[in-house]
Amino acid sequence: MKLNDLKVTLAKQILESDNEIELRSVDMLLNQGVNFELTTEQKAQLDSAHSRYLRGEGKSYTSAEMVRRVRKEMR
Repeated sequence: MKLNDLKVTLAKQILESDNEIELRSVDMLLNQGVNFELTTEQKAQLDSAHSRYLRGEGKSYTSAEMVRRVRKEMR
């Protein structure tokens, strides 16, 4: 699908949607999405946390909990 066709298709879907959660998700993706790269230190911290999780020492979170945590950190 060509880029302009994709834009039109998405715009139509948005205009036809009455699903507030779906529309807020699109809004969040388009307006609050951030492209970033982790530093070497951040990657090491993530790897360490993942290792702890695999050993059963880490805590897991639901997707809703993660969204709340990320939004809190972004403030």
